[in-house]
Amino acid sequence: MAYTVSREFPAGYDGTAILERLDLVLDPELDESILQLGFVHSVQVRDSQAIVMLQLPTSWCAMNFAYIMADDVRRELLGVEGIQRVTVRLGDHCAADEIEAVVNKGLPLSTAFPGTGAADLAALRLTFLRKGFLVRQERLLCGLRAAGCSAATICGLRLCDISVRDGIVLAELSGAAPVEAGPAEALRRYLDRRAELGLDCARTAALIVDSEGKTLLTEQLERHYQDARMVRVSLEANGSFCRAMLAGRRTDTTSLSIRAEAGGPHVQA
Repeated sequence: MAYTVSREFPAGYDGTAILERLDLVLDPELDESILQLGFVHSVQVRDSQAIVMLQLPTSWCAMNFAYIMADDVRRELLGVEGIQRVTVRLGDHCAADEIEAVVNKGLPLSTAFPGTGAADLAALRLTFLRKGFLVRQERLLCGLRAAGCSAATICGLRLCDISVRDGIVLAELSGAAPVEAGPAEALRRYLDRRAELGLDCARTAALIVDSEGKTLLTEQLERHYQDARMVRVSLEANGSFCRAMLAGRRTDTTSLSIRAEAGGPHVQA
């Protein structure tokens, strides 16, 4: 589903850099761009300030996730040339006032909820970075398996054995012709997350490792693949649920707007 973001930029300002930065902000649980998910409702630039309105799937989305996304939006947009201040709004989220009060000042979530255990979010971020790593790796593994690569072959592949041609991943196999192993985007995202986790990205490193960077034995690969597949299916199901909830909210909002313009009986002045 395609989502339209309401934009308001000064004359001569195309806003491309802002949208590109917003596309880098991920829902930490889903490992998907908040722009692609439709969470970015509107973007405005006034003078040197960017104002971003987020609309999450429900008003009770987890406070720590809402904070992480809002904080990441602020951090990303402060890196755009000409933007000196970022204000993030969370609409009707149940903790919008508290989260906005701290995130727009660059303060930690615990400042808004002292004594509630809303401490450093680094551990939570790491947990979901690792889950995302498995999901990205599983998509690459699917391509290798579909190409007929055995467990022994996959475990023996090094990063130097993988290349990209015409948008397709190629795996160089010993004594055989290269095989196509899926879209280049799957490899790029996997390597990006691998680097983000600080795992070995040297050309001689094993292609498939666990989330801590340990090389997998041939007999471990099938269980690893099935575990990663379960994580991927779970994340995709959650993503579908979020999209459905958000689409429902937007339908309700559009319906309310139409009734209001028509002076319908369900809208109070």
